[in-house]
Amino acid sequence: MKKTAVIGIIIGIGLVVLLKVFQSSIPRISDPLTNYIILIGFVFFIIIFGGAQLRKNK
Repeated sequence: MKKTAVIGIIIGIGLVVLLKVFQSSIPRISDPLTNYIILIGFVFFIIIFGGAQLRKNK
């Protein structure tokens, strides 16, 4: 594995741990429409980010 991949994995795990620690202080969104909008935005972000990474690696 490349060093950048290992660093990315470590940062990702660190963020998950931080979110778990501060989970009670993060406000909950109970409106289902807002949850769908956030999900769709996240999917678009992943698609755009993945496409940029693929173009960058070519």
